[in-house]
Amino acid sequence: MKNRLSEPDRIMKTRATKTVIGSTATVKGKKNQPGDMAHTLLNCALELLSQQNYSSVRIKDIADATDHNSALIYYCFGSKENLFLKVIESTVEKAFEQFEAIKDDAQDSQQVLFLWIQIHIMQFYLLQKLAKISLDYAGTHGRTPQIDKAIKKFYEKESVVLKNMLTDGIQAGVFRDVNPDDMAMFISTYLDRVLFRTVMFPKFKCNHAINFMRDFVFEHLAVKPA
Repeated sequence: MKNRLSEPDRIMKTRATKTVIGSTATVKGKKNQPGDMAHTLLNCALELLSQQNYSSVRIKDIADATDHNSALIYYCFGSKENLFLKVIESTVEKAFEQFEAIKDDAQDSQQVLFLWIQIHIMQFYLLQKLAKISLDYAGTHGRTPQIDKAIKKFYEKESVVLKNMLTDGIQAGVFRDVNPDDMAMFISTYLDRVLFRTVMFPKFKCNHAINFMRDFVFEHLAVKPA
């Protein structure tokens, strides 16, 4: 398995790393650009929400942390709910951005699935923040259909990605014949559990847990010799 999957490791170290750097870098001397300001506000809101909770974070807290006026934040986003919605949407977009940038370099469905699981290691803390703020929000009384839909979109898109990879692999003879829906659910649920467990137990060995699941999945999917 290690020999066959050495190519995805190379892909992760080249294009994947460049994508992360390119998507998060800030340009000095251009702090006043609207796009940079929105990026700063969303990143700050994500950090505060992941460290505290949805109910306690105020627009004023974000304004104080970024040296922006509260009125300007309200002008840009309209309300705290809209700001939170944009935080969810932008975080989901980042979660898939890197995967979309590298998956075309994979040689087969096995490598694509490998890359998908590895993305959860490389972007673990971003995805952990998404899981944490989603869980906090789920426990509030101020839920809205728009935010519920944005959170649900991540899981729906993940399910489609996984099922397509598995189906393509089965049809190509790379994976043995399994139920793509059940296997996609297993992978997604396991990764979620790792994210939430690390919130509760910061010293939990998340990388080891994800790598163990990856090896288990590939062993289960391996085509048995006739």
